[in-house]
Amino acid sequence: MHTPRLYRLIDGCCEPHRPLDALYASIEEAMADAVEWLEQGWCDAGLDSLLAQIGVEVCASNGDWRTCRLPMPLLTPLLCPLPAALS
Repeated sequence: MHTPRLYRLIDGCCEPHRPLDALYASIEEAMADAVEWLEQGWCDAGLDSLLAQIGVEVCASNGDWRTCRLPMPLLTPLLCPLPAALS
């Protein structure tokens, strides 16, 4: 029987991301939560810059967590709008 994979977000120190400490059913769900959190401006409120670097880990079948996306800053359309001439 196939066990569904679980994902979690990590910070710049490759530790579970404290404000976004949850389990997700997919990378897309995890990243959507991270983007929403960033768009709310929490990182602009003076939080540690390591929290602005977001990565993703997946839980392996033996229970170990493995990095599948290294922590890095996320750029979103709302945080980094394109100039009008390019859109």
